[in-house]
Amino acid sequence: MEYRKIFEVEFREFNRDVLEKSWKWLNDPIIKELTSTSEFDPESQERWFESLKARTDYYIRSIWYNGKPIGVMGIKHLTDKDGEAFGYLGEKEYWGKTIGVQGLQYMIDYAKSIKLESLYAIVLKENINSYKLMRRFGFEKEKEIDENTNVMRLYLFPKDN
Repeated sequence: MEYRKIFEVEFREFNRDVLEKSWKWLNDPIIKELTSTSEFDPESQERWFESLKARTDYYIRSIWYNGKPIGVMGIKHLTDKDGEAFGYLGEKEYWGKTIGVQGLQYMIDYAKSIKLESLYAIVLKENINSYKLMRRFGFEKEKEIDENTNVMRLYLFPKDN
């Protein structure tokens, strides 16, 4: 897919500095709502972070611009067939600047490199920007979880008809 990059970002390891930023980002009321983040405390966040070292079902990267972390992208619930793509830009001044496009492309490329059949995303119906981003990459609505939430899926290696 071609697109103009307004900002060129880097994808780096998710480290403790980004974990601390994530605390702030995921407690922002708007981001919390758009990402359906449940309540969490510093202790549970620390346990989750420490668990990443041994997990094979989680791939997470931080998004950096101009030497500072601005967001997170990843794939969770990884199996040998699929995984759930997720992400958020914590620094709101970068919203709408193609960073989500770059992040999702990065996750799709990674998923293809490990030979996943598909990626799915859980998208709030009110999160129009996430819905449009998923559609831009070819994700299709697979099912409705509830009145507020859809599952969208992208098959990475479509079968020829």
